[in-house]
Amino acid sequence: MVLQVIRTDLNGQVPFVNPDAQHLGSDLGTVNGLWSTYQNSNFYFTTNGVTNPTLYMRPGEVQRWRVLNAASGETLVVALQGHRLHIIANDGITIPEMRTLGLEVPYVMGVGQRVDLLVKAGAPGTYLLQTLDPAAPPGWSVVSGLDIDPAPRNARTSGDFPSPTYPVTLATIVVAGKPRDMPLPTGPLPVPQALPSIDTMLRTPPDAVRNLAFENCGQRQSMESLTSRLPTCGWYFERYDASFWGGTAFTTLNMMRDDADQGVPNPYDPAQPLVDFQKEALFDEDQSLFDDMIVGHFEEWTVVNRSFSDHIFHIHQNPFLLTHVNGRELPVPEWHDTLILPAAQPQPGNDPQDINTATFGSMTFRTHFDPDTVGSFVMHCHILTHEDIGMMQRLTILPADSVGARQPRSPRPPRAHH
Repeated sequence: MVLQVIRTDLNGQVPFVNPDAQHLGSDLGTVNGLWSTYQNSNFYFTTNGVTNPTLYMRPGEVQRWRVLNAASGETLVVALQGHRLHIIANDGITIPEMRTLGLEVPYVMGVGQRVDLLVKAGAPGTYLLQTLDPAAPPGWSVVSGLDIDPAPRNARTSGDFPSPTYPVTLATIVVAGKPRDMPLPTGPLPVPQALPSIDTMLRTPPDAVRNLAFENCGQRQSMESLTSRLPTCGWYFERYDASFWGGTAFTTLNMMRDDADQGVPNPYDPAQPLVDFQKEALFDEDQSLFDDMIVGHFEEWTVVNRSFSDHIFHIHQNPFLLTHVNGRELPVPEWHDTLILPAAQPQPGNDPQDINTATFGSMTFRTHFDPDTVGSFVMHCHILTHEDIGMMQRLTILPADSVGARQPRSPRPPRAHH
């Protein structure tokens, strides 16, 4: 099941982005946002290109559903009326044992995520496969139905479009005909042969420990106040000026950066944001974010979300073994290559617009660089409207004989403006 969301204007046409945009978002009532052409949209949720197809099952029959969230920005909270979803694989990687969610408990899918589900048909009848409101309480976990991140998902993850009316039907399931009682699997599932074992991943000391940050910066709305902006924002905002964007002013940034790159205090006014960061925070096709990733190495990464909206972390080539979400250890680590990075949460009593006083979302994982993946590839936010304006980084895995890359590095000077 390829799940997509198609937007059209009121005339049924798919609109283009606003070529005269000056900022990322498109607050209702404004016309100068990148996606302001989508403000009056019709929504069409499709399954394999069809709105609300009908699928048939016999009572007791077990079907395997391979589901892909191929939308451009929507988080899908997928549930089947009157049934349980049984998870056997995430992002194409079989899990150690089948995990069964509660009755009608949904599986939360960020953009680009895949899941393999087993569904055992119940009594004869008609049931709706739906996506529920991502922002409605009680909120849903980002990890296979586990209660790791109970905060509601941001219904407008991209922050750019009006929201549809939930729930939305993805497919109608008709259970009818002669019963066919099929068993669900029990015990261990087949172990993925192309990956190290979970035990190896956890017991091998990492060759490197890295920290990555997703950050939003700009000069509009809450980000206008210095007290509510991140320390990185001022320097990077000045760096990515109108010349960088090709002569068009652009006043918001969606950044993905090396969090070990801390910058220094402003020499003229220490109260101002930090300056002199050493690495690009937007995509640079000519420069890898790290220059010491070696084939065969094991690494541990922590990715932090310093924004009030979810981002979807996706890395090409090498999947990762997720061990923690928001600092909490998973009972059973999970293989993924795409996962919702939970939004920061305001703290009671603090300014809800001040990102510096919020509790940041985070995920920690282990990864192994397979010999087949030597070379360059990318990681990015899988929300199209974030990725396409720079929330992406190039990575390069070096051959095993690149021992010099293991040595301490001198920070490289900032790259000249485009």
